[in-house]
Amino acid sequence: MKLRVVAIILLLSLLLFFGFKKVPANKNKEQSTNIEQLNILKYIPENNKLLFISNLDSFNIVNNNLKDKTQDNFFLIEESILDYLGIDLGNNKIEDIYDNELIISTFENNKKLKDDILIVFKIKPEKTIEDLLNLPNKIDQNDEIILINRENKINFLNFIYRTEDNYIIASSDKKLIKNSINSSINFKEKKFQYEGELFGLKNEKNVLFTKKFLGSIFFDKENFTNQNKDIIATTFDFKNKHLILKSYLLNNKKNIDILTYDQLKNQENTNEDNPEISIFSDIKNFDKYLKPLINDFELNFFEEFNQNDNQNILIINANKDWIITFEKNNEDQFDLSALKKLKDFNKYTLKQNKDIYSIYSKDILEEKDDVIKQLTYENIYSIESEDLQIISNHLIDGKKLDKISKKFFNLKSNKDKSAFLYSKVNIKNGNSNKIEYFTNFQDLNFLIRNILKISNEESLEIISQSIPEKNPILYKETILKIL
Repeated sequence: MKLRVVAIILLLSLLLFFGFKKVPANKNKEQSTNIEQLNILKYIPENNKLLFISNLDSFNIVNNNLKDKTQDNFFLIEESILDYLGIDLGNNKIEDIYDNELIISTFENNKKLKDDILIVFKIKPEKTIEDLLNLPNKIDQNDEIILINRENKINFLNFIYRTEDNYIIASSDKKLIKNSINSSINFKEKKFQYEGELFGLKNEKNVLFTKKFLGSIFFDKENFTNQNKDIIATTFDFKNKHLILKSYLLNNKKNIDILTYDQLKNQENTNEDNPEISIFSDIKNFDKYLKPLINDFELNFFEEFNQNDNQNILIINANKDWIITFEKNNEDQFDLSALKKLKDFNKYTLKQNKDIYSIYSKDILEEKDDVIKQLTYENIYSIESEDLQIISNHLIDGKKLDKISKKFFNLKSNKDKSAFLYSKVNIKNGNSNKIEYFTNFQDLNFLIRNILKISNEESLEIISQSIPEKNPILYKETILKIL
């Protein structure tokens, strides 16, 4: 299973990271077709586990700016993948064969531990299967499914077929090719499996449909069951050496489409502060989701924090500076002095307008090896404003206080009044490595380490659930830097 997954990831990577180059629509009107109007969709059998659809405009396999040695390494990986698939282009080039439409799909195989794969792509009218297989003997069969058999070689794809309308259908299972052909015949009588999910995605060039998120801090068995009808759509885009993946949990019956996420994705302007970690959630979910992202003091704080479980908390971390913000509870006011962490600390308070500033500090003398030393503990600061209480490891001025207050209430306003679950986690820079779901790219980094490196730049996840929803809606955005 792992080899197949790696092959799919590599193939997608070659196509997505730097394999394609967009052509202006006015150069070729046929290439401006929306993804929901692609003719290739009719060849997709139902009941797939994973479906990738691509409609990029042309193929440009190597960047002209790459050094000669890097180009050689790149071509070596390209040829290795094609060999593993069972494809041999000979003297042909991919850009001379491929004609801008591609689907990759996987299917459950109950008889084997490995999933089966189906790949369909459009080729130029003048090209044939012989241009893809480069076999020593001429292929005489017309309109037949051809066995890919290369002696002493592993074929990821075992069968191949060319349609009258210039599509190549290749699969590890002959039955899937037959299902694909039958699907095209009956396409007018039935709707495309993900027709509703494509709503709002028509202008995208790369879309991946799956039943599960490719790793998530929120996606678990408690929130999502195997019986639910949710589909995850992931779009891929490449801008300024960054690969941007946006994933949406969709459900037609519950009217959860791309437009549902417009308000959910609404982000306050944090460009000035640019925090490395920004977490907004209720207290009961902190320990469950966010332990890897907070420090020891924050953990101790939440262990002793006895406020309402549904109370919203905002954590901001940047350059080892951290801030904890929550709304004041006048009926049961939180006493920071009572924290075990701050036992024996000295407190000094100063009032400015309606804001109360406090500092908790501690200096002691310690004898070690007959030497007296002074130990200074880290200062803790708090601010009580009219509506908020803020705890931090650094002193916050009035302007910063206003920004934090606006950020908190902007996030709170995005939470629907009927929502009993709302969390937003934004992780940047090196902190993103603390999240396990980026490990999908470790194998890829290893195999292409001589050509480029993929690093985790930023991750954003938002989850929201309201009564009477059975399952929450979830948005995930991942930004990967390509070096």
